[in-house]
Amino acid sequence: MTATITANLPVFVVIAPLFVAFVLPTFARRMRLVESLVVAIEAIGLVGAGYLASIVLMQKGIPIIYSLGGWSAPWGIELEVGSLGAFFLLVVAAVSLPVALFARGNLTEEVGGKERVTRFYVLYLLLNGALAGMAVTNDLFNIFVLVEVATLSCCGLVSARNHPRAAEAAFTYLILATLGSALVLGGIGFLYIITGHLNMGFASQELGRIWQDYPHVVWMAASFMLVGFGVKSALFPLHVWLPDAHSTAPSPASAILSGLAVKGYLICLLKVLYIVFGHTLMQEFAMHRILVLLGMIAIIAGSLFALAQDELKRRLAFSTVAQVGYIILGLGLVNMKGLTGTLFYLASHAVIKSSLFLAAGAIIAATGKHRISELAGIGRKMPVTMAVFTVGSLGLVGIPLFSGFIGKWYLLLGSLDAGHILAAAVIIIGSVLCAAYLFPIIRVAYFEPVPEENWQDPGMPQKIALILLAVGVVILGVAPGPFLELASRAAIELLVIK
Repeated sequence: MTATITANLPVFVVIAPLFVAFVLPTFARRMRLVESLVVAIEAIGLVGAGYLASIVLMQKGIPIIYSLGGWSAPWGIELEVGSLGAFFLLVVAAVSLPVALFARGNLTEEVGGKERVTRFYVLYLLLNGALAGMAVTNDLFNIFVLVEVATLSCCGLVSARNHPRAAEAAFTYLILATLGSALVLGGIGFLYIITGHLNMGFASQELGRIWQDYPHVVWMAASFMLVGFGVKSALFPLHVWLPDAHSTAPSPASAILSGLAVKGYLICLLKVLYIVFGHTLMQEFAMHRILVLLGMIAIIAGSLFALAQDELKRRLAFSTVAQVGYIILGLGLVNMKGLTGTLFYLASHAVIKSSLFLAAGAIIAATGKHRISELAGIGRKMPVTMAVFTVGSLGLVGIPLFSGFIGKWYLLLGSLDAGHILAAAVIIIGSVLCAAYLFPIIRVAYFEPVPEENWQDPGMPQKIALILLAVGVVILGVAPGPFLELASRAAIELLVIK
């Protein structure tokens, strides 16, 4: 029985949220049931992801392989839960559950009536299923399909807010994301033409054998992939859709978009670069240098743009642009410490940014104020919410004992091992700039005069969700344990691939 569950769990964690999303509209009039189903499927997903991660850790990184329909690779679609897949599955599940809990009974004001809230949850579950699929799929065309499901779900989540700006932001996102999708599909087409395979393992083997015969095609494929996923993950200067989309979306949508959706596209880019092309071809075509350069530019530019914002959610949105830079920089280091830091920082940022956006959403809902300069004394009126925001800010800056420190420390070590002194300096400068745009919010909240308004923390489900995320930030900083081990094993496996 246990063996059967284990063998089928890789596909179950993908199709379970998709199936619930399909049946959810039939219960639209029973909102409590809808919300309970969403929270329940997220809880089941977390248990499943944790179980798969424990198996992968016990098996010393030996992956769990599932062939859809019984058709083995290269003819069929292959799902593979190795260290990388288990790691990202765990991140998706661990963040999705608190966000779903925060949304419980809290969406009507931002989204509208019961039917609109139900549609929001449908899109939310579709996005979760797509992200889980990105974690485990080993097929290039399957990546494209899942990326499209995620993109359309994200556009729907942005437009779900009952506000004219949301429709405009969603339309801009849709246009640019479609361009990114076209480039990704073009890159997959180039790879299929020269290798004859869509399975990433077989495509990698064939590419290693024949790449010297088609150097220009390989370069075009890599360029298309980098720009396509760069648009989708808001890599500077391809980020223009993100500030409006993330700042105007409903708060749970902002949390999941910044915390997870962007990371899903980065995981897909990582898989293509390290599994299909491999670190040897990355260095042969100087892709690693391009990634490091783009990452450094994104860190500085995103931080400077965030400094200039007075609107709370917009500052957090530009912060995401800067944090994507850390992950892109880490991908270009091509060493174990750099990749370990990249993956751990990806998980850390997912938890931190979700907590920051949810806390910001709670503040805006309670006060009706969007600007940082208007939030004087909010820390004493909403102590739980602002405490969570403070913990998230400390983590994002990279203060020791918080999760961001671990990721940035490994990125620093990786930069030094690779001989990138400038990259190490940019990581430190980025942390200073991060403090410059986050700490003033904390100062205004705690040390400015307290207003007379009776602002209060949100309801109990929202408090629990916020506290869970804050605890996650602290645990990842104090006892990173299994997450760090999975990240380091995934880094080793990616670097072993030729």
